[in-house]
Amino acid sequence: MTEQQLPEGWQIVKFGDIAKHISKRVEPSETELEIYVGLEHLDPDSLKIKRHGVPSDVEGQKLLVKKGQIIFGKRRAYQRKVAVADWDCICSAHAMVLEANQKSVMSELLPFFIQSDVFMNRAVAISEGSLSPTIKWKVLAEQKFLFPNLEQQPRLLTLLKRAERALTSSESIVKQLLETKTAAAYALMLEGNWYRELFGQDRASIPEGWKLLTVGDVLNDTQYGLSESLEAHGSYPVLRMMNITNGYVDPNDLKYLDWSKEEADKYTLNYGDIVFNRTNSMEWVGRTGIFELDGDYLFASYLIRLVANEKKLTPYYLTQYLNLPLIQYRLKAFATPGVSQANINPGSLKSMPILVPSLKRVKEIEKVLREFDNELNVAKKHHQRMLQLMESIKSKYFEQVA
Repeated sequence: MTEQQLPEGWQIVKFGDIAKHISKRVEPSETELEIYVGLEHLDPDSLKIKRHGVPSDVEGQKLLVKKGQIIFGKRRAYQRKVAVADWDCICSAHAMVLEANQKSVMSELLPFFIQSDVFMNRAVAISEGSLSPTIKWKVLAEQKFLFPNLEQQPRLLTLLKRAERALTSSESIVKQLLETKTAAAYALMLEGNWYRELFGQDRASIPEGWKLLTVGDVLNDTQYGLSESLEAHGSYPVLRMMNITNGYVDPNDLKYLDWSKEEADKYTLNYGDIVFNRTNSMEWVGRTGIFELDGDYLFASYLIRLVANEKKLTPYYLTQYLNLPLIQYRLKAFATPGVSQANINPGSLKSMPILVPSLKRVKEIEKVLREFDNELNVAKKHHQRMLQLMESIKSKYFEQVA
């Protein structure tokens, strides 16, 4: 597109014309700031920073960030991590700190543009390196884009902020439902018991008709997953650690294996099987999901198949129990650290205490928690539609120019 063909009110700009690169380094041990933001603290496609660490958590030089500046993950840009700082802080050196050139762009508009598919696709394309592709500022600054002029920007910003409010509202509903479900699960499954009663010196209060057992007592079988190289295509989909989402097995981003039926039978999941993530980063280790999919799926070596004894409880009940934040906290205490990974062995898992009511009560509790899941699915679909609305606005108004 030439300058003469541009829509009225639009211009071709270099990214370096609308954004400034701020690169002031600090030592975490020498700063008086109280917040550290790593790339692990940023959520894809969210401009909000919802969690953070402290400078004492890290070593080596980091970047100084002022309130209102943009933190953009320059390493592995395909993860789409960009957010606006709500306070002065320090951040990972694997990020870029950016701010708007107010002569060319409204400060609040620039983060939306960086978050757009147009910008992110270009960022990925110019990343250098294979294992940890990274963007150089000098290359990014020269990239050209179609961008509204200062007269057009207020109208677009108003539209994007309205969409953001709808997106934030839908996200808040999902969060509130999750918190309410968790509170209900604690009340229904623990009956007033807490950490000290389950794992400490205090005696557990066991309601009439309930039993204090271990996870091993309510399992019929455990099995490690397969250790084979996986491919992009094949006869059998293989579930991995990222396929555990919110207590369920989710068939996203699958890998495959070409095996005969006889070879696959040993690792084929049955409806109601539970998969437990035994090895991963501390954030992921211990995550548990119930398999309720149609079709033949295998499971990889970092997962353990758990088969619940359905004479004592339901697979869903056990899955929900193992995913309670309190239980996850205890499971992670069992994890043995490795090089960038932690591991929980089956023996530690089986030793975990669990309060088990009558099977009739188990099913009543399951019915309540599944009703929460149904409402959550509705709320999440609405949230996804709001995400798509935001993306459609950005796609319509931000067009890439070669």
